[in-house]
Amino acid sequence: MQITFLGHAGFLIETQHALVVADPWLSPQGAFDSAWMQFPRNHQLAPFVREKLELSTKERFLYISHEHKDHYDPDFLRTLTKRDFTVVIGRFRRTALRDAFEAYGARRILTCEDQQEVPFKGGYLKLYLTDSGTNRDSALLVQERGRSFLNLNDCKVHDRLQRIVAEEGPIDVFTAQFSGAIWHPTCYDYSREEYAEHSRQKRASKFEAVARAIEIVQPRAYLASAGPACFLDPSLFHINLEPVNIFPRASELFSFLHHRLAGKTPRLFEPMPGDVLDVELAEMVSLAPERVTDENVSQYLRSYAALQTRVFRERRRNMMLEEVDRIHLRLREELQHKLDVFSLAERVMMPLYLGLLELPGQLIRVDFRTRRVDVVGEVRDLSRYTLIASAADIVRVLDRKLNWEDFLLSFRFRASRQPDIYDATLHNFLAAEIEDLRTMCDGTLDTESRKERTLVSAGGQRYSVNRFCPHQGADLQEGWIEEGRYLVCPRHRWRFDLRDGGVCSANGCSIQAEPSSGKEEDKPVAVPEQRPSV
Repeated sequence: MQITFLGHAGFLIETQHALVVADPWLSPQGAFDSAWMQFPRNHQLAPFVREKLELSTKERFLYISHEHKDHYDPDFLRTLTKRDFTVVIGRFRRTALRDAFEAYGARRILTCEDQQEVPFKGGYLKLYLTDSGTNRDSALLVQERGRSFLNLNDCKVHDRLQRIVAEEGPIDVFTAQFSGAIWHPTCYDYSREEYAEHSRQKRASKFEAVARAIEIVQPRAYLASAGPACFLDPSLFHINLEPVNIFPRASELFSFLHHRLAGKTPRLFEPMPGDVLDVELAEMVSLAPERVTDENVSQYLRSYAALQTRVFRERRRNMMLEEVDRIHLRLREELQHKLDVFSLAERVMMPLYLGLLELPGQLIRVDFRTRRVDVVGEVRDLSRYTLIASAADIVRVLDRKLNWEDFLLSFRFRASRQPDIYDATLHNFLAAEIEDLRTMCDGTLDTESRKERTLVSAGGQRYSVNRFCPHQGADLQEGWIEEGRYLVCPRHRWRFDLRDGGVCSANGCSIQAEPSSGKEEDKPVAVPEQRPSV
């Protein structure tokens, strides 16, 4: 088995009889309305991947983990004229990805259930799915003749890793996301000190998740992938240069892992697009000539941005006031339609304000309690969530050129919230499509209906807690204890304070922790362990 790194989260896995292209993101237009660009640049690999998928005599698979456009690249896929390969995707409640591939015209489309195997001569693929709220993703395992590659990409199955390893045996090569991929704190109106502190916390949490995953999987080699994109739009370029942000380079992760894993670190690789790893040897056997280092990264980004100038020049346009007024009206109608089908509206305690930069005195106020959408002249609530964007960017959502989540990941807006607490329900209202809101709400209720309890030991005390995280249902038996009092969810690293009834201070959610004497035969699910600093 050989693995060619295609950049970002993309891989070409080649065995004796099969070829798997996973998440090829290769278009020079980037992703999320060109806000994200591949880092390092990998567009030069498009002809190579196209040739492999169209002309290889091996059994060919195209695997797409999820809808996000830094994994699913329809612009590149449209350049393939011969589509007689097998498309492998997860069977998610939202069918948009499946619908797109049915229209695409591939020879065969396999929509896999969780843990479903796809056999090929000498081996198989297996998918592991998560499907909760707006989180739809899958991880990929490739097994061939005793060698294995486990690719988590962005998929939060950390609470299942022990079972995966127990069922599949030793993992040779492992990869999992180590960089941020969300609009907090990037798009929020924080002071520089607050921005840096939030970034440090998220970075520490992500690094710790990778370290714990490596401890469980114990691979021979770890590949740093699904790492930072870069931001080359002149209005976003500053993100690359922040002293601390949620988009670290692999070298920073590796420094943490060497300290955190204390001599038990697997071989660590920061591949460049085009590098080839031999799984049998667990080493790189071919290296791409272009290398990005800590020393040359700033100049590299500026040169890269100069190459992409045309992309951003073409997306800008001026609007007449009449057109802005029409967009404002359409946005009000869209939000009212979302609110009408949002069955969890009564849970959102603060109103949502959305505004267009071009109309500063006409804010759209969404009141979840009364299910009303009105226009107001100013923010009039001390407790509120506010989002401001340009009409030119919002209209691309209303025209269905972007979905809401793609728009939010474009980072082309500013947000603030008071109090500064994450509200998952409000987040899901913003990020979900109208047609998905009912299913999303039903999924939230299904997660909350799971009332199984379990025991946790922390700081010399045992606690009875809800076994499943209220956020997206992760199994807290796979969590861990920090600072002798916080039970940490293995999927998104929410910290529940066992001494405060199991409340997560970041969002107010609770796992209903109660002191318990327990039984001698009851085994606690986690042991106290202090998280190293980053």
